[in-house]
Amino acid sequence: MYRLPVSAVGDFIRHVSAPLAVGTVQLADGSNVHGFVCEPIGAAGAADITPFGGWRAFHATGSASHAILER
Repeated sequence: MYRLPVSAVGDFIRHVSAPLAVGTVQLADGSNVHGFVCEPIGAAGAADITPFGGWRAFHATGSASHAILER
């Protein structure tokens, strides 16, 4: 997670391209924070990395580059 000063949020959001967006994300502890979400079309055919616990763990398996190339 990263913190972003409120004064920088507008400029940051302006540079977020589809299919990504900024929305509400629920964390494992049940709290809600603002974070990246993906439009359904951007996830179509993508690998579900949930069992890995996140992108970093998935990437560490060496499977990340293979999954990206398959899309």
